Amino acid sequence: MSDSGDAASSLASSIGALVITFLLVTPIAGTLLGFNWTQAVLFGGFAGSVAVASAWLTARRMGGDRTG
Repeated sequence: MSDSGDAASSLASSIGALVITFLLVTPIAGTLLGFNWTQAVLFGGFAGSVAVASAWLTARRMGGDRTG
Protein backbone atom coordinates (compact mmCIF):
# COMPACT_ATOMS: atom_id res chain seq x y z
CA MET A 1 0.00 0.00 0.00
CA SER A 2 2.74 2.48 0.87
CA ASP A 3 4.53 1.74 -2.40
CA SER A 4 1.53 2.95 -4.35
CA GLY A 5 1.33 6.08 -2.19
CA ASP A 6 5.02 6.73 -2.79
CA ALA A 7 4.56 6.22 -6.52
CA ALA A 8 1.62 8.65 -6.60
CA SER A 9 3.61 11.19 -4.61
CA SER A 10 6.60 10.75 -6.91
CA LEU A 11 4.41 11.18 -9.99
CA ALA A 12 2.78 14.30 -8.52
CA SER A 13 6.17 15.86 -7.75
CA SER A 14 7.47 15.00 -11.22
CA ILE A 15 4.45 16.57 -12.89
CA GLY A 16 4.73 19.58 -10.58
CA ALA A 17 8.42 20.03 -11.45
CA LEU A 18 7.62 19.75 -15.15
CA VAL A 19 4.78 22.28 -15.03
CA ILE A 20 6.56 24.82 -12.84
CA THR A 21 9.75 24.70 -14.89
CA PHE A 22 7.79 24.98 -18.13
CA LEU A 23 5.78 27.93 -16.85
CA LEU A 24 8.90 29.74 -15.67
CA VAL A 25 11.22 29.07 -18.60
CA THR A 26 8.79 29.53 -21.51
CA PRO A 27 7.81 33.18 -20.85
CA ILE A 28 11.39 34.12 -20.03
CA ALA A 29 12.66 32.57 -23.25
CA GLY A 30 9.84 34.16 -25.26
CA THR A 31 10.05 37.68 -23.88
CA LEU A 32 13.45 38.36 -22.36
CA LEU A 33 15.67 36.13 -24.50
CA GLY A 34 13.97 36.93 -27.80
CA PHE A 35 13.06 33.42 -28.95
CA ASN A 36 9.90 33.08 -31.02
CA TRP A 37 7.07 31.37 -29.14
CA THR A 38 7.49 28.00 -30.87
CA GLN A 39 11.13 27.92 -29.84
CA ALA A 40 10.24 29.13 -26.34
CA VAL A 41 7.70 26.32 -25.89
CA LEU A 42 10.21 23.72 -27.10
CA PHE A 43 12.88 25.20 -24.84
CA GLY A 44 10.49 25.18 -21.86
CA GLY A 45 9.54 21.56 -22.51
CA PHE A 46 13.16 20.52 -22.73
CA ALA A 47 14.02 22.40 -19.53
CA GLY A 48 11.06 20.76 -17.79
CA SER A 49 12.12 17.27 -18.81
CA VAL A 50 15.68 17.98 -17.63
CA ALA A 51 14.27 19.15 -14.28
CA VAL A 52 12.24 15.94 -13.91
CA ALA A 53 15.24 13.77 -14.81
CA SER A 54 17.40 15.65 -12.32
CA ALA A 55 14.79 15.29 -9.56
CA TRP A 56 14.44 11.60 -10.31
CA LEU A 57 18.19 11.00 -10.19
CA THR A 58 18.53 12.99 -6.96
CA ALA A 59 15.70 11.06 -5.31
CA ARG A 60 17.27 7.80 -6.43
CA ARG A 61 20.64 8.74 -4.96
CA MET A 62 19.12 9.96 -1.70
CA GLY A 63 17.02 6.81 -1.35
CA GLY A 64 20.03 4.51 -1.72
CA ASP A 65 18.45 2.76 -4.70
CA ARG A 66 21.67 2.00 -6.56
CA THR A 67 21.78 -0.63 -9.24
CA GLY A 68 25.25 -0.79 -10.59
